Amino acid sequence: MRLALMLTLAFLFQVKTSSVPKWQASDDEYPSALELSEDGLSLMEPAIVPEPKDGSRWWYTPSRRAHVHSAKAKSRLMQKMMSNKVNEDLRLPGDVLPSIYSIRLLPFIEEGNFTTDGHIDIFVDCIRDTNSISMNAADITFKSLSITVLDLTTNSPLAIVDFVDEQVTREIVTIKTATPLTAGNRYKISMDFTSILNDELRGFYRSSYMENGVKKWLAVTQMEAPDARRAFPCFDEPNMKANFSITLGRKTTMKTASNMNILSTNPIDGMPGYVWDYYATSVTMSSYLVAFLVSEFEAVPTSTTHRVPFRLWVKPQSAHLAGYSLSVGPELQEFFERYFKIDYPLPKQDLAAIPDFAAGAMENWGLVTYRESALLIDVPRESRGRRQSVADINAHELAHQWFGNLVTTDWWNTIWLNEGFATYLEFPSMDAVEPDFRFTDQFVVIELHYVFGVDALETSRPINLPVTTNDEINNMFDAISYDKGSCIIRMAADFIGLETFTRGLTRYLNARAYKNAVEDDLWLALQQQSDEEGVSLPATVKEIMDTWTLQMGFPLINVTRDYNTGGAVVSQERFLLRKDPGSTDTHVYRWWVPLTYTNGGSLVRQIQWLSKDQASRTISNLGATDKWVIFNYDQQNLYRVAYDTENYRLIAEQLMVDHTRFLDNNRAQLLDDTFVLASVHLVPYKSALDLSLYLKYEKEYVPWNAVLSELNYIDSMLYNQPQFSQWTVHLTNLVTPYYNHHGFQESTLDAHLTVFGRSDAMSWACKLMVPDCVDNSKAKYAQQMASPDNTTILSPNQKSIILRTGVENGGQTEWDFAFNQYKSKYDTSYLIAATKSRDTSRLNTLLERMIDSQSGIRLSEVNTLFNNVASNPVGNPVATDFLVNRWTDIEQSWLGTNYFINFFRYVCNRQNTQAQLDRLLQLRTDHSDILGNSKTVQQGIDVVVENIKWMELHQEEIGNWLSVSVPTTTTTTTTPSPPVPAGSPSVYQTSAILILVFCFLGLFIMH
Repeated sequence: MRLALMLTLAFLFQVKTSSVPKWQASDDEYPSALELSEDGLSLMEPAIVPEPKDGSRWWYTPSRRAHVHSAKAKSRLMQKMMSNKVNEDLRLPGDVLPSIYSIRLLPFIEEGNFTTDGHIDIFVDCIRDTNSISMNAADITFKSLSITVLDLTTNSPLAIVDFVDEQVTREIVTIKTATPLTAGNRYKISMDFTSILNDELRGFYRSSYMENGVKKWLAVTQMEAPDARRAFPCFDEPNMKANFSITLGRKTTMKTASNMNILSTNPIDGMPGYVWDYYATSVTMSSYLVAFLVSEFEAVPTSTTHRVPFRLWVKPQSAHLAGYSLSVGPELQEFFERYFKIDYPLPKQDLAAIPDFAAGAMENWGLVTYRESALLIDVPRESRGRRQSVADINAHELAHQWFGNLVTTDWWNTIWLNEGFATYLEFPSMDAVEPDFRFTDQFVVIELHYVFGVDALETSRPINLPVTTNDEINNMFDAISYDKGSCIIRMAADFIGLETFTRGLTRYLNARAYKNAVEDDLWLALQQQSDEEGVSLPATVKEIMDTWTLQMGFPLINVTRDYNTGGAVVSQERFLLRKDPGSTDTHVYRWWVPLTYTNGGSLVRQIQWLSKDQASRTISNLGATDKWVIFNYDQQNLYRVAYDTENYRLIAEQLMVDHTRFLDNNRAQLLDDTFVLASVHLVPYKSALDLSLYLKYEKEYVPWNAVLSELNYIDSMLYNQPQFSQWTVHLTNLVTPYYNHHGFQESTLDAHLTVFGRSDAMSWACKLMVPDCVDNSKAKYAQQMASPDNTTILSPNQKSIILRTGVENGGQTEWDFAFNQYKSKYDTSYLIAATKSRDTSRLNTLLERMIDSQSGIRLSEVNTLFNNVASNPVGNPVATDFLVNRWTDIEQSWLGTNYFINFFRYVCNRQNTQAQLDRLLQLRTDHSDILGNSKTVQQGIDVVVENIKWMELHQEEIGNWLSVSVPTTTTTTTTPSPPVPAGSPSVYQTSAILILVFCFLGLFIMH
C-alpha cells in the first residue's frame, strides 16, 4: 500500500485494528479497532505498537485482517503466566488422541449466575502406553468424584490415583491412573464440570444487547486460538481432530445453534421451562472450530433455494440488514465448490451477527460468527467500501470451510496455510460473485504494497515460525500469515500457471481432507500436479518456496542494462526500509526469484530465474536498447525493482506518450516502487517525480491509489517550507484532470472503481482547493446544516470529504454544527471533521473539551480526536503545545495517565526539525516515569529523526526538480499559502504521515 513514508515507518506499528478497507475513508480518516459508524465510515483508533509483555521480539504484527478472525481479549495475568513458560513444554504429549467428544452443556445466561454446567465423554485412542492423560482446560472447575476412565476393550474402569490441575500455569490438567493405558486400546474419559460464561469475548462467553429498553443476554463461542479449553476440557491442538456430538440446554424462550443440525429437542427433567437440543455428530474437525450460540436471535433464511440451506442469526431488530450477506454468502460457497470440485460437506451453513465480538469474524464450520458490522449492511444507505468489506469478509470466512476446516494446519507455526489461502481466495471468489468490484485488480494496493512495508523491517519474521505459548500463537495472526501468505500463493500460481496451480490445490485438499497439513504437503501436491502437466521449473516447488517461507523479508531486484549488448545484470538483495547499523543478523538473504519481464518492443511476458545461490546474473537479449524494459510483469511477484537512470527515462517517456502500454498493475508498481526507493535513498527522486508527471493522463483507480500516500508524505514534509507552493502547483496539475474525469456528482450507474476513484480525487481536489470540489462540498454541507436529520443529502461515499471540506472552509457556525451533530448523533465522522478546522482556537477548544468528562466526547474516541488534530498541519503544533503545557491538567482529568504514550506518538509524524526533536526529547526527560521506557515513544523519536534525515537529503533535491519541471502558477485552481495564525486560511488539512500509516496499516477487516 502506501510506502513513500516508509522511511519513517521502519519502526512502526503493531496495529490491532480492524481490516476496514482503506477506500472507505479519505486520507485523513482512520479506522477504528472497534467498530464502523452507521454510515460506513471507517474510524480511527490508535495504531500504536503495544509494549511487549515478556521481552519478546518486537514483531511488526497484526494484519489488517487478523482482527477479523481472532479474538484476543486475553486475561493479562494469565497471558503473563503463560508467556513465562517459554522454556516449558506447553504441548500435550500425544500419548492419547481423541476420536469422539460427547458434550452436554447447560448455560445459565442470567445476571448473578453466568456459569455453564457441563458433562463430557471423550473417546480416545491410546497411542503409547501411559499412566497419564493430559488435556487442556482453563477456568474450569471439575467435580473430582465424577472423573472416570473406562477401558472400552475390557469394559472395566481404571483406578484414578491423582488429578493434577495446572490450569493457571499451563492450561493443562492430567489424570493419573493406577494401571497404564495400553497402546492400541480405546478408552472413554468422563467428567462433570462447571465453566464460566466470561465477559472476555473468548471461549464460551456472554454478550448482551438492548431491545425495546430491555437488556437481552446471549452466550456464544470464540475458540481460536486456543480457547475451546475454556468451554470444555479437550485436546485443544489443531492436529488432534475428532468428531463432536453436542447437546445444548436452553430456556424455551431461547434458541440454540451449533456446527451441525438439530436432531431433536426434549424437556430437561426437573427443570420446567428448559429443554435439550440434540445435534448431529460433526464431521472430523479441530476443537477450535466448535461453536455454540444460545440466544433470542431470529434465524433469517435465504430468499432463494440452495443445495446447502443458509440462515443468518441476528437480533430481531436488525433482521432487515441480513439480505446482502444472505445473497452473496451462498453464491460464494457455491463458487468454492466449483473452484475446488469438492462439495461443502455439512448439511447447513449458519452465519451469526454477534453484538460483542472481539474478532471481525470466525470460520467455525457450519456456524460462522461475525461482528455485526462485518455481516450486516443497509446497502442503499452505506458506502461502496462497506459493501465490498462485507462481501470480502464473507468470502474469507467461507474460503476457510476448505482451507482451515477441511484441511487444517498441523500447528500454529503454519497458520498461513489457513489464513494466507483464505486471503488469496477472496479475490477470485469476489470476481465471480461481484464482478463489478474488480477485486483482483485491487490486489496490489490491498495486499502486495502493504506487505512491502510490513516485511521490509528487520523486526519482521519468517512466514513459518516455531511457536509454543499462547502469546506466540496469537502473534501469528498477523500481516505475515495473512497478507504475505496470500502474496506468495499468488506468486506460485503465476510461475506454475493458474489452472495447474488450482488443480494442484484440489489435489492437496483431497489428499489431506479431514486431516492436518504442513507446508511440505502443499508443495508435494503442487509438484505432482506440475509434473503431470509438464510444467518446467528450475527447482522443485519445495526448494523454491522454502526460500519464501523459512526466511523473512523479500528481495530488491536491481536491473542495470548494458545498452551496448542489449542485456542486463540483474542482482538480488534484501530490501529494508531502514538498516540498523548495530544489527547482528548475519543471515545471507537470497531467494529463488521468478524474473518476469517485458519490453517496449514486444510486450510479451518472458521469464528467467535467479537462484538462491546467485547474488546476480546476466540476462541477454532484453530487446532494443532504445526501448524500455520492466521486470515483475503485472506485479505478480513479491519483490521491488530498481533500474538504471536511462531505463527510468525511457519508461517516463513512454508513460507520457501512451501510458496504457503498461498494465495497470505495472503502472502502480512503477510509481510505488520508485517513490519508496527514492524515500530510502536508493534512486534519485528525479526518477520518481519524472514518472509522476504522466498522472495528469491517468484515469484508473489502482495506479493513483498506489501513489497517493507517497505524495502525501512528501507533502507533509514540505509543508511550510519554501518549496511548498510549487509542490502544491505540481499536485494540483496532476489531481485536477483526475477530479474532472470523475466529477463531483455521483450516478447510480457508476462503476465500483469509479466510486473509489472519485473519493480519492475529491479528497485531494478539495484539499488542494480546486474550486469545483470546494464549492460543491460547501453547498452540500449547507444543505445538511439546513436539514440535519436528513440522511439522504450526503452520499456515504463522499460524506467524510464533504464534512471535512465544510468545516475546513467554514467559520464558527459550521464548526459548531459538526461538533453538535457528533454529540447528538454520536456520529464520529462529524468529530473527525471538527478536528480539520484551520482555526487554532477551535482546535484548542476541542482539546479542552477532550479533557472534560461532561463535554459529550466519548472516552473511546479520545485517541481519534487527538490523533486527527495532531495530523492536521495546523493542528500539529496545537496538539504538541497542549501535550507539553497541559500535561498536569490532562493527568488530573478523567483521562489520567493512560493516553500520554499514544499522544506523544501521534504528534511525532509531521515533525521534521531539530528544534521539534529537542522539544520531544525534553518532554520525554521531564516525564520519564511515564514516557522514558516506552518503545512506542522511542518509535516516535525515531520517526522524527528519520524525517530530519529525509529533509536533509531530499528537500533541496525535490525543490530543484520543482523549479525546473513545474510552472510557478496554475490557472485551474486556487492555491492558498499555508496558515500560521488562528483563523487564517490553509492549503489543506490533510492528516499527513499518520494517516498514511493507517492507510498502510490498518484499514481492512478480515480473518
